[in-house]
Amino acid sequence: MNYESKTIKLAMNDGKIFEGMLKLYEESPDDEEMVLIELLILGDTISFKHENFFLALQSLRQHLEDKHIQVMCNGAALNVYPSTMQLTMGTGRLAYKVKFGEPAKLKDVVDIFEFDNSLRFVKIEEQLSYHIRWSNSLKG
Repeated sequence: MNYESKTIKLAMNDGKIFEGMLKLYEESPDDEEMVLIELLILGDTISFKHENFFLALQSLRQHLEDKHIQVMCNGAALNVYPSTMQLTMGTGRLAYKVKFGEPAKLKDVVDIFEFDNSLRFVKIEEQLSYHIRWSNSLKG
């Protein structure tokens, strides 16, 4: 079973930041059509399987948001969102860092599991809302 390990930062509502260990499987051990992410956090393992890493990360984020924990990685940033092509071609690990009124550019592609301290990490709902507003800003 091949996987990549990544350390990820997590923030509690009180501002306390701690780390968890992510295991990223491009092929889930029990279903090669799916990716799998496992988060080892505070002695627990939380797992989510999906068609791509972005959707698996969203499931993980929702689980942690319910416990008042914010994931701090590019895929949880306000202005980071994958294109349809990024989600359907490959594993959904790449996304665009976008700006209002500007189309997504190749130079702004980021790994959703990396950490860019200049980004603002938000809840899923706020990220989706920004993505919709950004899309509308391109229509002129």
